[in-house]
Amino acid sequence: MSNPRRTVEIRLMFDWGTGPFWVSVDGDLSYDCCPNEISEVVPLSDELIAAVAEWDERMQRTYNDEVPQDSGILDPEQEARWKADGRELARRLKAEVGADVRVEYAPLGGPVEVVR
Repeated sequence: MSNPRRTVEIRLMFDWGTGPFWVSVDGDLSYDCCPNEISEVVPLSDELIAAVAEWDERMQRTYNDEVPQDSGILDPEQEARWKADGRELARRLKAEVGADVRVEYAPLGGPVEVVR
């Protein structure tokens, strides 16, 4: 009997108070993984994990408890840089996990992008 390979999908995506990695295994509902948990799913370099954690924290620390709607990076150029950084991290993620793992990037306020 053959052992079927599991299908893994990872989406790099920001959301308040969650991990930046959203994982689905074998078509199950996706769940968020913090940077310190993702290695339980796929092996990643310490450098990439640290870079994703820093990227996520750059946005997380903008949360405004008193006026939540004012949360986020307010400078359009800095927000564009943050989104571009996320896109580059998704490319690095894809390079590390290889062809067997589907990788997506969901920029804040934009459509989901499949990373090839």
